[in-house]
Amino acid sequence: MRNSSDPSFSRRDLGALGIGALAGLGGGGGNAHAQGRGAPGRGEGPDLDFLKSTPLANDDRLRFFMRERGLDALVVSNPANIFYLSNHWPQLDRMGFDDTSLAIFSADPARPLALVMHAFLYYYTHSPESAFEDRLIFPYTQPSGPADEPGDEPPAQSMRMMRVEDDALVTDRDHHRRRMFELTQPASAGPAFALMKALRHLGLTRSRIGFDEAAVDVALGRRGFEGETQPAENVIRRARLTKSEAELRLMRIAAQSNVDAAMEAAGQARELGSSRALRNAFYGAAGRRGNIGRFMIVQGSSAEVLDEPLRDGASVSIDCVSACRHYHGDFGRTIFIGEPRARIQRAGEAIFTAWNEIKAQLRPGMSFSDIPRIGRETLAALGASDLVVSFNPHSVGLFHTDHPQPSLLEPRTPQTLQLETGMILSVDCPLFVSGMGGTFHFENLMLITPDGAEAIHTDPPPVLIV
Repeated sequence: MRNSSDPSFSRRDLGALGIGALAGLGGGGGNAHAQGRGAPGRGEGPDLDFLKSTPLANDDRLRFFMRERGLDALVVSNPANIFYLSNHWPQLDRMGFDDTSLAIFSADPARPLALVMHAFLYYYTHSPESAFEDRLIFPYTQPSGPADEPGDEPPAQSMRMMRVEDDALVTDRDHHRRRMFELTQPASAGPAFALMKALRHLGLTRSRIGFDEAAVDVALGRRGFEGETQPAENVIRRARLTKSEAELRLMRIAAQSNVDAAMEAAGQARELGSSRALRNAFYGAAGRRGNIGRFMIVQGSSAEVLDEPLRDGASVSIDCVSACRHYHGDFGRTIFIGEPRARIQRAGEAIFTAWNEIKAQLRPGMSFSDIPRIGRETLAALGASDLVVSFNPHSVGLFHTDHPQPSLLEPRTPQTLQLETGMILSVDCPLFVSGMGGTFHFENLMLITPDGAEAIHTDPPPVLIV
């Protein structure tokens, strides 16, 4: 490692470090490797059929943390939590309607998972993607008339399916829809009524319930729930820190597609010429692979209204986030457009050396707070303590940052987190210094193993030179 008084990397230095391994310093040399895994030309996404019958949630782990908090059940309406428990993301929530579905998960494994859903949307959207027959479905429609007494549930409109024109032409999908629909409970006049019907069925009307959204607590109070309630979003996030086999399988798909899309776009940076064009290229490449672009930080900014040029001699950092079936990939690298200034090259070498020192020490039991300390100490040992780098660790999964968080409902700062076997960890390594002739970033998704950590995707060199 050179100290800060040494001259810049030579091109030979870049190759030895691995920075130049993706491409020659000539224009466009990185494109072949950047596209090496092949962008699906026809927009073919991954096969996700396993999600029809393989639960995402680690039920035993979730129940452990529920018992630790003294909870008999969780009632959740956040779409991400419903998806974690049921493998289904409520369709209406994507259309601007809040709290349209609920999931009830009991600490007692003898009580099945219960879902409260709009009747037609269960039939139309959820049942085709689900082969689970061990759930209780409590559908709702809307009132068909007034209640007999104030506060009572009014009669519900009938549930409906699509009319069959010709039985001989009904598809296997529609036969499955109808069969699943026949397994549901009688309809309620609205979601809050269906929720109370589900709690009565499960024997939970006087229990200790954890909720994730304040609307759930309000609805329980208005419908005469007699038990205790407490916020429990962080109970679910705590359980999600380690991934089930199904989650890990989905995370590998999401992460690899994210990396491939990022490298495809990065390899075209010189020709694309601007931050907006680069971001659009990433979103398009992610979409062709079955991912949905969430955001991309280019040159230290995620502001999508900006369009800044990518000039020759610049060091351009990228931080790329996209999701496959709501599970996230998160990947950072740096693009050298030609040969940047010596100062940013030396900074990049120091940051990458610090990351390698962090990576070598990742293992179960390490505190989150140890990670930035190791990074800062390594920079200091390299004579680069003037570099401001966060080395920020975060768990990745259903959210870009998917670990317990303080909130309005749970203002207490979460306990100091430690790495656990089965966790997917990101360590952000962006350079927070301006006026150096460019930006630098490095980031992988790491699976914490019993004795260390390994990337869950291919691991391109830290810099792509175009």
